[in-house]
Amino acid sequence: MCVAATAARALKSVLQGILLSSEGEKLNSMNLLLYMAPIAVVFLLPATLIMEENVVGITIALARDDMKIVWYLIFNSALAYFVNLTNFLVTKHTSALTLQV
Repeated sequence: MCVAATAARALKSVLQGILLSSEGEKLNSMNLLLYMAPIAVVFLLPATLIMEENVVGITIALARDDMKIVWYLIFNSALAYFVNLTNFLVTKHTSALTLQV
C-alpha cells in the first residue's frame, strides 16, 4: 500500500508539472486547484463517510457544544487551500522531481 501510494503521489506530481508547464494547456496554479479540488472531494468524501462512522453527527454535536470547532474547521480548510496552492506553485517553478525529493 505504501509503495502504491508513493507511486500515485509521484504520478499526480508529474501530471501537475505537465499541466502547469505545458504551453498548450495554459493552466496556472489557481486554475489547477480549481479543477483538482472537486475531483479530490468526489474521491475522498465517500471514503470518509464509509471509514469514519457517524463523522457528520459527531461534528455537529461538537459544534453544538463548542462553537470554536467551527472556527477550527474553517482555519484548517484555509490552511489546506494554501498548502495545495503552494504545492502547485513549487511544482510550476521547480519540477515534480524536486517536489518528490
